[in-house]
Amino acid sequence: MSRLLGIVLAVTLLLGGLAVPNVAADQSTGDYKVRWIRNQIPVFNIPTYRGDRYEDMVPDTLDIQQRINLGVNGLTGPTDPEKDYMLYFGVHLMSNPPKMRHGNSDICQTKFMESLPLMRLAGGSSLNDNVDRVWMRTALAMIGPDGLAYWPSLPWAPDVTSWNRPYIPGADHYSMPTFCGRLLGAMTVYMQRDPSGPWKEEGRKIVDGLRSVAIDKGDYAYFPYGGFAPGRPRVREAEMPVGIVSSLVGWTTQGLAQYYRATGYEPARELAGKLARYLIYHGKYYGPNGEFLPNNTGYEDRLEEMAKLTIPGMSTRIHFQHHTVPLLGMLDYALATGDGDVSEFVRKSFEWAKKQGIDLVGYFPENIGDPNEMEAAETCQLAGMIGLALKLSAAGMGDYWDDADRWMRNQFAENQLTQCDWMYHMAEGGLTALWTSVEKAAVNPIVETVDRVPERNIGTFAGWPTANDWYVGHGGGIMHCCTGNGTRALYYIWENMLTHSDGVLSVNLLLNRPSPWADVYSHIPYTGQVDVKVKKDCAALRVRIPQWVKPEEVVCTVNGKKKSLGWDGRYALVGSVKTKDAVTLTFPISERKLDIDIQKQHYHMTLKGNEVVDIYPRGRFCPLYQRNHYRQNDTLWRNVTRFVSDESMIDW
Repeated sequence: MSRLLGIVLAVTLLLGGLAVPNVAADQSTGDYKVRWIRNQIPVFNIPTYRGDRYEDMVPDTLDIQQRINLGVNGLTGPTDPEKDYMLYFGVHLMSNPPKMRHGNSDICQTKFMESLPLMRLAGGSSLNDNVDRVWMRTALAMIGPDGLAYWPSLPWAPDVTSWNRPYIPGADHYSMPTFCGRLLGAMTVYMQRDPSGPWKEEGRKIVDGLRSVAIDKGDYAYFPYGGFAPGRPRVREAEMPVGIVSSLVGWTTQGLAQYYRATGYEPARELAGKLARYLIYHGKYYGPNGEFLPNNTGYEDRLEEMAKLTIPGMSTRIHFQHHTVPLLGMLDYALATGDGDVSEFVRKSFEWAKKQGIDLVGYFPENIGDPNEMEAAETCQLAGMIGLALKLSAAGMGDYWDDADRWMRNQFAENQLTQCDWMYHMAEGGLTALWTSVEKAAVNPIVETVDRVPERNIGTFAGWPTANDWYVGHGGGIMHCCTGNGTRALYYIWENMLTHSDGVLSVNLLLNRPSPWADVYSHIPYTGQVDVKVKKDCAALRVRIPQWVKPEEVVCTVNGKKKSLGWDGRYALVGSVKTKDAVTLTFPISERKLDIDIQKQHYHMTLKGNEVVDIYPRGRFCPLYQRNHYRQNDTLWRNVTRFVSDESMIDW
């Protein structure tokens, strides 16, 4: 999701003719009770996240489990405890002090509800675990009598230009298929952790509710413009959304595919397939080979009408993330059903998309096609590209492991907020001209908070970063669609970096990783070395070696003794390994320098392996790639608490 989504929904409502009610509330206090559509909900349990916890010394390199646990703070911190831990979607760094604000896009909380249990499963963090039960209760309380998931009308969100635009006169709740899909995904996660709970049945209600409002055209289906209110008539014929508006069903497609994969519920498969074919053949947002089309494709004869609701240049812009999310949904559907035509379309589209950004570091612009603007690297599209690279590679549809490795080590890792002192020190650094004065007394407690805002957002993801700075210097700084998508990408990385099947252990990405079968210790980029401490007998150990290493340069030892390697493409074949074996692979690693232009700025970069270790010019607010310690050739170590879950990883 993005800044453009508000515009998209404004367009849908212009065409659909929905109105906005007058909503008022006492704003003298933050005590506002959110009224969900459902009062009586089924009983549910939250299984304890059990696993093995132990202290370990690991190389001080990129550690995805550490980032996952930071992500737990990023998911639970920017929430409002007075309002059922509802998300504060916007974080405004231009305020003094920084503030969080409720708004039209708080409904992105459904993304957080999906990611949070995945983070706990992979990382084992119990931080703020009181939020989980409230959100799971909220998930059930959102289900209306027709099976659709409904969001309440809220006093702080009457704005007609954004997500809450689908108000219907007199309605207290509204539903959008987009977020029904993301909530369905969350319920599918809950169901797999607690099969005896209510989640399978509640998920089926959402599927059936979506089927009841879809416009079915035989081989494909779509949803009419706008939202739905409970008890209102459902149209059976409606204008078909095209262009960027069509992309909204991408979220729905993915939720349906996830539910089908976990349950085998045939109506979910059928509707997901029809939505996928709508996106490919009828939505006018992709070309025949998957190339991205402009946002207003299909509305060329209505541009004057559309211009009232758009920003300059929107007719020629191509929004990156609004293409990648549908691709993820289509790919999940294709992999769950074996639909080769759809999966091949996704692969071709992904190949096209790779060429639209800076493949070296994973800088993909928020928008394509406006030569006069500098486009920031919104995390949403990068998270989607990483997800596509990993899923396609794991499915054998291409070798994109190195792409994912470069992107996650560089722009993606830098986009996650790991420090916040700079937010407080911006004014001290001579940047006061960019700040507006906001007194705490002026803060509306119904809508806003200034309480520990930077600390509560550690682990979130940047909305408008550049190639050398976490913050572009204008705009809010964080839009939490990026945190929802960024944290889910962390799980995609965790799930795919090491896999075990039929006794074969495959290390696909050379990053620190504990597991039931072996613990991996990556020295990269200090030195070209990865250690594997075997915990269970494996019939075969395979370790993928990065593209920048020649196979003949790799040296392997097992328990200190040199071991010859076989090769399967980029995979070094170590052979069978036993419990307590210590496997080490070493290879050369060196620095290289290059000059590169990214979004109208010239940069001097130093890379070591796949990792950027220095960049010039430096950023102004929160400079990226402050990695001088990586340039030494001796590994630094740190003590960590590792967690290996007793549960099987959820296939996501």
